[in-house]
Amino acid sequence: MSFKVSRTLTAAMAAAILAAALPANADESGLAVLMERIQTYAHKLQLSIEAGNAQLADFYLHELEETSEYVAEEIESYDGHAVGALMASMLLPALERLEEPLKSGKPDAWPAVEQRFAEVLQTCNSCHVATDHGYIRVTPAASNPFPQDFSPLP
Repeated sequence: MSFKVSRTLTAAMAAAILAAALPANADESGLAVLMERIQTYAHKLQLSIEAGNAQLADFYLHELEETSEYVAEEIESYDGHAVGALMASMLLPALERLEEPLKSGKPDAWPAVEQRFAEVLQTCNSCHVATDHGYIRVTPAASNPFPQDFSPLP
């Protein structure tokens, strides 16, 4: 099985798991679960970037995009705010801007990758403010709580 087919199947399975895990109307607990996934993928993306592991960073960026697209498409509103539309207009473009230098393959692109990742976190915080949830502030992680090695393969 090729990597592309395998990745497509993985994405399809992830979408099915997300759909099964959420209530049909994507109530408040459903959005909280998705936001937790977004935060986890963002944290793992940060650790991958810090380790200089482009392959792993690309993997977590893809997972972050998939989850964000799901929110954009499936969650119309939360607490009176158009969360899906905000996700589509704010976070997804920030992720696309991060993707450009990351996928360039150029070793000198890492400063731009790091800057664009910082912009992704700022976008999260701007969206929280726009939805009256400014008390939720995402910051760069200070440590690795995951039992995972983020360094590139030798």
